[in-house]
Amino acid sequence: MYGNHQPHPSHMYPQGAQPNTCNNGGQHHNLQQQTLAAIAPVVHHGLCEAQYLGYQHALTEAVAIGYLMGTGYSFEAAWKLVESWWRAPGNPLPQPY
Repeated sequence: MYGNHQPHPSHMYPQGAQPNTCNNGGQHHNLQQQTLAAIAPVVHHGLCEAQYLGYQHALTEAVAIGYLMGTGYSFEAAWKLVESWWRAPGNPLPQPY
């Protein structure tokens, strides 16, 4: 879908802002890395979507996708479902970014 390129977690924060990287036996850091890796495609989608449809729509889609992923959907399944909400029945989904 996005090839093998995943944004580095440092690209997900405003310039100069970084997450707290304190290490509680490695568990905190591992959870941080897992979380950032899991949401990387959602962040990428939201940033690309904002260029064409505006921030409110992009954030709505990104948060909805993230919510669905939290309930067990894969990114791809969540993306398809959320994109379908703005399509008339029978209209094809756009190509992912």
